[in-house]
Amino acid sequence: MLALVKYGTGPRETELREVPVPEIGDDDILIEVKAAGICGSDIAYDNGDHPNHLNCPVVLGHEFSGVIAKAGKNVRDWKVGDRVVSDNTGYVCGKCHACSNGQFLSCPDRKGLGYGMDGGFTDYVRIDGELLARNPNTLFAIPETVSFDEAAILDPICNAYKAVIQEGRILPGEDIIVYGVGPLGLFAIQIARLAGCANIIAIGLEADEERFKIAEKYGANHIIKSDKQDVYEEIKRITKGDMAAVCIDAAGVNAVMRQAVQIVRTGGRIVRIGYDKRPYEQTLDPFTDRGVSLIGHFGYDYNSWKNVLRLLELGKVDLKGMISHHIRLEDWRKGFDLARSKKAIKIIITKDESVLSPLE
Repeated sequence: MLALVKYGTGPRETELREVPVPEIGDDDILIEVKAAGICGSDIAYDNGDHPNHLNCPVVLGHEFSGVIAKAGKNVRDWKVGDRVVSDNTGYVCGKCHACSNGQFLSCPDRKGLGYGMDGGFTDYVRIDGELLARNPNTLFAIPETVSFDEAAILDPICNAYKAVIQEGRILPGEDIIVYGVGPLGLFAIQIARLAGCANIIAIGLEADEERFKIAEKYGANHIIKSDKQDVYEEIKRITKGDMAAVCIDAAGVNAVMRQAVQIVRTGGRIVRIGYDKRPYEQTLDPFTDRGVSLIGHFGYDYNSWKNVLRLLELGKVDLKGMISHHIRLEDWRKGFDLARSKKAIKIIITKDESVLSPLE
């Protein structure tokens, strides 16, 4: 089968290869991939970033959904034909503090599908029976009303749900700031609207004009262009001097954190989703002086997935509107370049010829 393989940790050490269909044992499951989403992390891996995440050579693709093609004879909870989506966990130890508390994404030995173990930019993915025994909730059934395309990009909206609701602990009527209008930022805006936030303030750059339109569609009622406007003064004006209860940092650059500590209210919370490998060359005293909490965020948990699946099934969140392109696996490079240039929102890799997007 054809697969997109990251064969080295350096820049552009990624290529299409023929690889064997995974063999499964008596406790394992084989998923036939129906849809796979391109994530910013996939672009980062292709760029040579986050080499410590990778276990090369490895098939990329951690956002995917599909149908069970084979199930080992000892598998009881799943059967051939079931429509499923993975939380992209491939291995956890099952013994550490994180695993003991159901926080499997924080297991220090965790391997994620699509970077630590072979993922979904191919035809078939094996789910290990040992993982299913340790974390039975690593797979979720896809409701009949939910498409494979939508299910494939549940990962980022579950990510946003945990950031806004579970970690941000936002209350109806409170004000929230979302830095960044990429997919995670746009999903965070959707969740903030569902939470009943009063002012939903999206912050980006002047070049993000097209994405600002999507942000407004999903609930942002204020837009700030940080390269053209005084962010502090704008937040002060919008919130009538109260500043915001929560800031979601979906951009990640350290300059955001330096600014965010000033534009959340005293005792406010900053949830940091993004990455910046550069040092934070500022004093942390403003966090102390203002009693601001900085929350390091990674991923989601069972509750994030369960609740977002319910919201999606009821039509309360929109994933279809976030999908800008459908491409073949063979066109992965064009897809990565579209994502890298910010000309796309979410790109789905599919075999469905009827939905393919023009790429010229």
